[in-house]
Amino acid sequence: MRPSSTWLSIIAAGLFSSALHADTAPSRVIAVELTRIPVIETLDAALEAVYQGTISAQTSGVIKAIHADVNDQVAKGTLLVEIVDTQQQAGVAQAKASLAQAEAMNEDAQTLLRRNSRLQKQGTLSEGEYDRTVAQAKSTAAAVQAAKAMLDQAQEQLSYTQVIAPYSGIVSARHIEPGELVNPGQALMSGLAQGELRAVTDVPQRVAQRYNAQTNKKVDVIVNGIAIAPTKITLYPVADSRHHSVRMRADLPPQTDLNAFPGMWASVQISTGERDAIFVPNTAVLNRSELNAVYIKNATGIHLRQVRVGNAYGDQIEILSGLEVGDQVMVDALAQLATPDLSSNAPKGE
Repeated sequence: MRPSSTWLSIIAAGLFSSALHADTAPSRVIAVELTRIPVIETLDAALEAVYQGTISAQTSGVIKAIHADVNDQVAKGTLLVEIVDTQQQAGVAQAKASLAQAEAMNEDAQTLLRRNSRLQKQGTLSEGEYDRTVAQAKSTAAAVQAAKAMLDQAQEQLSYTQVIAPYSGIVSARHIEPGELVNPGQALMSGLAQGELRAVTDVPQRVAQRYNAQTNKKVDVIVNGIAIAPTKITLYPVADSRHHSVRMRADLPPQTDLNAFPGMWASVQISTGERDAIFVPNTAVLNRSELNAVYIKNATGIHLRQVRVGNAYGDQIEILSGLEVGDQVMVDALAQLATPDLSSNAPKGE
């Protein structure tokens, strides 16, 4: 888009009035070229803990003691909740007694089998009696194994009365009170590990398709203004039927100085290809409020041309419209503006 002569006169006058009037040499000139840059899609994301969950009761009983509360830091294996274990202790004692009884009966049956084996070889014991002895010995041996299994089960139920932390982290919620009766499946505590975080975002279908088509995939997570390269990217194989988006998870490396925690907002930058762009030095652009312009040099002189700018990359800024390949741009616009000879700034067909 070419600006009108009226606009050029206004912007040139306004810029010149605030410029330093110095006998400065004209700026050097650069030719506009195309630059190949990546296409970046920026999406909002939320941080969540990689390890988080809710501990539920695995046995029934009354809450005896609670050893951790919300916001407490706990190490792996720390005792969190105690449940009254009277019933479970009785179950263990009963299982031990059953095992002792089964072992005694099995010992008697095995002794009888050894005696009858000798008699059977001597021909003084009938084949039917010997077969009954073998069957009895096998039955009592199986009863011992069943009693051992019942004891293991009873001891496992007893261990459920001591609820311990499955990993180191922080308690985020407590769902029970002392003296409360709990049953298997009832939530006790919720927690999360703060050391390992991941960013979760919903990627539009068109972006997900371009990302999958890329050979050199690149994703950055921006947290508190810091760009972090994920250690693992997971793009779900299915799309949300309502929003036509695909869930992406980006696991972050452990950070000690990031000052980030679950629930914070972040952003995910996804590279989806490349495109051609035009860049000029930041010093080549004159701006007042939302109006931007550069000095162009051609056969008729030096003229001010309005441009539309994009993002800045270091000391370069992208020009979205107003320039074409081959245009000669003055690098130092303020130096050109401060040149005493203003005749070159007058619009001449630009």
